[in-house]
Amino acid sequence: MADYDRFFQVSLEMLATANRDGYFVDLNPVWARVLGYSLAELRARPFVDFVHAEDREATAAAAAKLFQGAELVGFENRYRHQGGEYRWLSWTAAAAGPDGLLYACARDITPYKEALAEREQALVLSSQFEADYRRVEEELRQRVEAQQDAIHSMSTPIIQVWDDIVTMPVVGLVDSMRAADMKNSLLETVARTGAKFAIVDLTGVDTVDTATADHLLKVMRAVGLLGARCVITGIQPSVAQIIVALGLDMHGVITLRSLREGLKYCMRAMGLRVTRVEGGAATSVSAAALPGSG
Repeated sequence: MADYDRFFQVSLEMLATANRDGYFVDLNPVWARVLGYSLAELRARPFVDFVHAEDREATAAAAAKLFQGAELVGFENRYRHQGGEYRWLSWTAAAAGPDGLLYACARDITPYKEALAEREQALVLSSQFEADYRRVEEELRQRVEAQQDAIHSMSTPIIQVWDDIVTMPVVGLVDSMRAADMKNSLLETVARTGAKFAIVDLTGVDTVDTATADHLLKVMRAVGLLGARCVITGIQPSVAQIIVALGLDMHGVITLRSLREGLKYCMRAMGLRVTRVEGGAATSVSAAALPGSG
């Protein structure tokens, strides 16, 4: 018995016995260190009085099973500390013995529970952050796409200069990607407006490569498939030399010196004539049966 008492007193676990009336009978000193009550205070009241209100029903049911001969492993509940907070306990208990007492061992798992709660909160915050991040990322993606669309629109503006005539002035470096955008924009405009002529003005282009020149030729052929005629104006000498050096087939391509000449050609082809009125103060456009007009 002396060995039992010594083991009971020096154990680092929370050891206890309880009777059928629901009171602690024996408690080792660890209980006082964990819960802050004296051992006498803990024995003076039914142990469920110290249990969190939400855990009392489950605690009473577990005790009843123990008195019916069951064993208990890993049962958890919350016990109130003298300071008012609650401590999480994990229980291992044996069925009631011949003396009618329950023999139980409890361990304070509050630090584990707090760490688990912090981890769960961190996961929630991480999930919220990820959701916010994805939302912001999507907003930025949409803004970038809108800006790119705006840049593409500005880099390849298409202007309807007259009924049935649209023009696309090209300025700056033209790479394969931009040339593809130009083709798509021009074809969409021709199809939408029903234009009969499309003028591609290259006055602001100083150089092209093989792929870009090939794209321009494809633009003209594609415009023709839509029932319109494509006119290229303003080819610079350096670009003309590149086209010749590359050996590109320009057969059937209408090329004119300037956008002004291109506009005149298109209007003449539609049977229109521009004349000055009253000393150049105004101009008028009239239909005329010009030779070669279509």
